[in-house]
This record gives sequence, structure tokens and C-alpha cells, in this order.
Amino acid sequence: MWPGQRGDTKGQPFHPNLRLRWVEHASMAMNFLTRVLFVLLLVASLSIHAFVFSPLWLVPPVVAVALNLRVVASMKHRTWRDVLFAALIAPAEVYMWIRLGHFLRAWTRFASKKQTDNWAEQAKAERGSGNAHLAPVAIVLLVMAAAVYGWLQLDVVAQSTILWFGWPVLAVITAMQTLGMVGKLLRRQFGYRV
Repeated sequence: MWPGQRGDTKGQPFHPNLRLRWVEHASMAMNFLTRVLFVLLLVASLSIHAFVFSPLWLVPPVVAVALNLRVVASMKHRTWRDVLFAALIAPAEVYMWIRLGHFLRAWTRFASKKQTDNWAEQAKAERGSGNAHLAPVAIVLLVMAAAVYGWLQLDVVAQSTILWFGWPVLAVITAMQTLGMVGKLLRRQFGYRV
């Protein structure tokens, strides 16, 4: 996907066949941003007793469950576990956080340009030793802890201003993601079955 990743090849990052990969990466980045912003804003709102529940925030999880159920309905040999996984929000959310961890780890490795022996990493993973996959989670938790500490140092006016700006930004991002999910939900499948 990127020039120079495979020896001295020029790469074609904007080749039509790679556009889908870039869209997937952008989607993962937006998923990460949405989840981290939501947790930070929720904790911040609760800390100053400014949280007001709006039923509109239930729309994205409902659309996500409907999309998951549509995928399960297209599966040929689905079981009740598949349907339960799709109907419940928690398992899919845990799976998304695991995917986000791998996504962040892959991009941090790419950005560091550090050469690693992937075969040795695979062998360590198969032996059960090695916990490098937890590094992105630890980094995100540290960043969130630092954000909470910084939040507690602000006065109430600054906190209210941040919340006044942050929630609408998150709402716009979430609305765009929800519209994308609705588009996938309404799109014809052309007879394709998993």
C-alpha cells in the first residue's frame, strides 16, 4: 500500500484496487477516535454532573446491531451463537477494541520503521509468551489517564467549554458513521451469501 514497503518498489498507494484498503483504514481510525472521544467526554461530563442522556445516542448501536444481523442472515451455516453475537452489543464491541489494538500496533510499527522478525513474533505468540499486543491498549489507557489528570486541573468554565464543543463534534462524527452503516444496511447484496 505504501511506496518502498517491499524492497525498492515504488508502490501505488492510490491504485484503484487499494482504495478499499485505505477506506478501511480510515474507518478504523474513525472508530478509534469515536470510541476514545465518547469515553473521555462521558467521564468528563459525569465528573462535573453535566451529563444529560439523549435517546438519539441509542440510534448508532441499534443500526450496528441491525447491520450485524444482516450479515448473520447472509451466512449459510449460522448457529444460534452467531445470531446472539450479532444481537448483543458487548461481544462485537470487545471484538472491535481487539481489532483497534491490532490496527494501532500495525501503524505504530510502520511509523517507527523498526525492523522486526515476524516469524519469531508468531512463534512467541503460539507459545503463549509475549504480550506485545497489549501495548496499544496500555498506551491508550495512559493517554486517557493523562487527559483525566489534565481535566481535573481545569476550572469549571473551561471544562464546560470543552464539553460544549466536544459533544457536537462527536455527534457529527457519529452521525456520519451511522449514515455509512445505514447505507451498507440498505445496499443490495446481489445474491452473495457467506
